[in-house]
Amino acid sequence: MNNLTPLINTALSKELHALIYHLGYCSQQGSFKTYAVGGFVRDLLLGRENRDLDLVVEGSAVDFAKSLLKILPGRLRCYERFGTATLVLSKGIVFDMVTARKEFYAAPGALPSVEQSTLKNDLFRRDFTINTMACALNTETFGRLYDFFGGRKDLEKGIIRVLYKLSFVDDPLRIIRAIRFEQRFDFVIEEDSLAMLTRAINNRLWEKVSKERLYNEVRLIFREPEPSKVLTRLDELNLFHEIFPRLVFNQQIKSRLQRLERVLTEISLNKLPKNWNYLVLYLSALFYELTEHDFKFLCHLMRLKREERLNMLSIREKIPFILLQLKTSDLSSSRLYHFLEGLPEEGLLLIMALAPEPHVQKHVLFYWDYLVKKTPSITGKDLLEAGIKPGPVFNRILKKLHEAVLDEKISGKEEELGFLHFLINNEIYAEE
Repeated sequence: MNNLTPLINTALSKELHALIYHLGYCSQQGSFKTYAVGGFVRDLLLGRENRDLDLVVEGSAVDFAKSLLKILPGRLRCYERFGTATLVLSKGIVFDMVTARKEFYAAPGALPSVEQSTLKNDLFRRDFTINTMACALNTETFGRLYDFFGGRKDLEKGIIRVLYKLSFVDDPLRIIRAIRFEQRFDFVIEEDSLAMLTRAINNRLWEKVSKERLYNEVRLIFREPEPSKVLTRLDELNLFHEIFPRLVFNQQIKSRLQRLERVLTEISLNKLPKNWNYLVLYLSALFYELTEHDFKFLCHLMRLKREERLNMLSIREKIPFILLQLKTSDLSSSRLYHFLEGLPEEGLLLIMALAPEPHVQKHVLFYWDYLVKKTPSITGKDLLEAGIKPGPVFNRILKKLHEAVLDEKISGKEEELGFLHFLINNEIYAEE
């Protein structure tokens, strides 16, 4: 198949399908030549949808991006100096656009081939053959597949192969990337490429990369469907300890990560927290048994953001006590709420991995699905109208009301008001 139009028509969601055709039309109208490249084409051939589109533009990628913004509402970031632009649309669709800058001569002294040669040189700069394929988007050539480096053949064979001998020297981060792709797709790194990768590790080439760039790449490991497989492979290649010094990748850690992966698979997507941080979750599991000193050392080494560090610290400090309390199967709703309130959402997921007992899972899901949404109708405004001034008593009354609602001792605003008056009349709220 030298034309991907049938796959585009069948493998993509209606939304992305329409956008792809619209991109091609806009490119044609603006006298640009635009190609979808890299991961989008690779995943399309694998029957997967990739909503992060890398686009190579012959012409100015920045100008093309600005023309798209007039039609497609989104957030645009332009980097004029590098000839690149990123357009972020709704529902997680991202267009990363780059200007194709080089020409390719098919033979010494030959005139450059304007369409294919410029594209070919851009693709040669990429990491692995499976990421070097391109698909034309302009209406006149829509769907045409460009495969200069045997990417499709390697994709069919399940092979990760670099394009040239100095690939890992030019960009040592490709070491980690090769392992991520190998484990994500259940591929194998081609024999010569693996020899070059191993040599790069033995020569400690990753040390030439700044810590910021290195650990930005490491972050992507924890976005993989099964990070445990990537970390296991890093350990096999003697790279895990270099990335995570003071941490030994043993069977206990591996099992903990695998349980966490199963939890994420078993929980439906609509039940997962909306803003949970994959890095905080997996690192909390990975660092769970470290000493406080080593924990803080690795957090600093990985250049974690302040909020990430604080959430991981909170999880580390609270979970051992919470696990002990959740072992009890007859907890009241208010006590369950009290134990889990304030724990970062990643901590709730980690509890389910650390304590797989059914009643513990039931406690967490009950809190998640029900208790967090169950709040009194009475607010602080009602207490003010009742003459109660803000302070410790004010807060204690709100807490007692909330507990009574959680334990279903009262229901509805009328009963809540009656309970409030009961507290006032019997001076239960009085200062101790």
